[in-house]
Amino acid sequence: MPDGFTRIPLSEVEQNPEKPGQRFELSPELGIETFNLNVAILEPGERLSQNHFHYHENQQELFLVSQGACRVETTEGGFEMGVDEAVVFEKGKGGAHVLYNHTENPCKLVAIGWPPEGRYPVHQIEETNERLTRRSNE
Repeated sequence: MPDGFTRIPLSEVEQNPEKPGQRFELSPELGIETFNLNVAILEPGERLSQNHFHYHENQQELFLVSQGACRVETTEGGFEMGVDEAVVFEKGKGGAHVLYNHTENPCKLVAIGWPPEGRYPVHQIEETNERLTRRSNE
């Protein structure tokens, strides 16, 4: 970082094929150690988390929609998020969630998790389709 900053276009960041959607893990590329910073692009029908409806025991998460829209399922119900809307989830079971693209257009999200080491353990409560089916029957 010779000039006091680091600049990197998403096109130069390798995607993580282990995660749903197109996932750009920026923290390592930018030398960030205090939080996890990701950008994700979800195509129609894709969810953000490989853990479906889940929570982290020791990590808070913030999501900001920068393009398109997504649906958010929480322990209290669900809602839609559009461009320039953000949501934060507390650590623990009360912060359980899943974000998924319920539209016909791509959804681009910025995701921040802190502290970074709090990512694990992560607890999957149920698969996304099971949750949505159960919600529609309530």
